[in-house]
This record gives sequence, structure tokens and C-alpha cells, in this order.
Amino acid sequence: MIIGTVATLALYCPRCGKIQNHDISRFAMKSSMRLDLSCSCGQIQATLTACRHQYLLNIPCLLCQTNHIIRLNKKEFWHTNFDKIYCAQENLELGFIGKRNVIEKTIADHKREFDSIIHEMDFDDYGEYIENPSLMLEILNRVHDIAERGGIFCRCGSSAVEINLLPDGIALRCIHCGGHKIIDARREQDLALINSLEVIELIAERRSHQKQ
Repeated sequence: MIIGTVATLALYCPRCGKIQNHDISRFAMKSSMRLDLSCSCGQIQATLTACRHQYLLNIPCLLCQTNHIIRLNKKEFWHTNFDKIYCAQENLELGFIGKRNVIEKTIADHKREFDSIIHEMDFDDYGEYIENPSLMLEILNRVHDIAERGGIFCRCGSSAVEINLLPDGIALRCIHCGGHKIIDARREQDLALINSLEVIELIAERRSHQKQ
């Protein structure tokens, strides 16, 4: 039986927006009841505290504007290959836990997938379809930046999103439930608005339930 001695927490920084990997040593957690996890920009991203058979992760949430306490089972903490850390209230992806190589591959795969979507959007193919191509490109690049940090998600919990260009905006649609969000791209104010956002939340489609 192989006993894991290192686990990795990959967390999104609320200050700079980058994702930071933290390698947690089993021995370090034995000698310290509390571990502060800091980003390279200096921001404390979270605090990990040992508490009997679990770890308590105190982590800020951009959407809720407060800190959440996430309970992590000690056994699963050291043996998980890959798992996501979520805000339970809003299903916002806060980071990942598991083996560093698996986490890095997952992040790289997500980036390549979104990059391929952006690259497939040749503006020349749209001709006069887009009202303000230069503004659209700037807003599209900002959407790309937010997506790279895991800031685009649907209330259903999915982060699988497709993009469609409209004459005056960008349509984001959840592949899982059909939830959607329209990002306006008509005026400079729309660019200022998207630049002020750290997350983009898609609203899940409402479904009617009839009693049998």
C-alpha cells in the first residue's frame, strides 16, 4: 500500500486572479495545526487547519463576498487524484485538490479547449455581421481571461460552456442544462463592465415539474 505524503491544493487568487499550486506535506501538517496558503502576489488565499479526522479550509468566495469553511476528510485529502472545491451556495469553482500532475493536466486541458474555441472564431468570416469588431475582440479576450481562472460557471454546477457571437454581444450557454448569459458588446461601458467582473454566472434554465 502506497501512503501519500504530499497533496496539492490549487486555488484561485481573489486579488490577482491567477491559480496557485500549494504542495501540502503530511509531515508539515502534523507539526503545525494551521497553515496559511499564500499566492505569489502576497495575498493569503486560504487557511488550512487540522481538526481531528478532517481538515478545515477557510477560503474566501468572490461571489458570496465572504469566507467559507470547507471540511475535507483527512483520508480522502491524501489519496484523492483530483477533485474540485466548490462554494456550496453558488456552485462557484474555488480550486482543486489532488495530485499536482493531474491538476496541472486538467488546467492545461481546459485552457486548450477554450483557446481552440477562440481561435476558431475568425472575425473575417463574420464580415459585417458584428457591429463593433474591435470592441467585440476586447470583450472576448476578457471573457477568455475570466474563463482561464475558472470564473465562468453555471448555477447547475457545470463549467462546460459554449460561445456564440451575436451582432452586438457574446452568448454563453451551458452545455449541460442550457443555462445562458448574454455579454453585451455595443458600447465602451460594456467593456468597462466586463473588466470589472471576476466571475460570470450563467443562469440555469427553469424547468417545470408536474405532479404525477
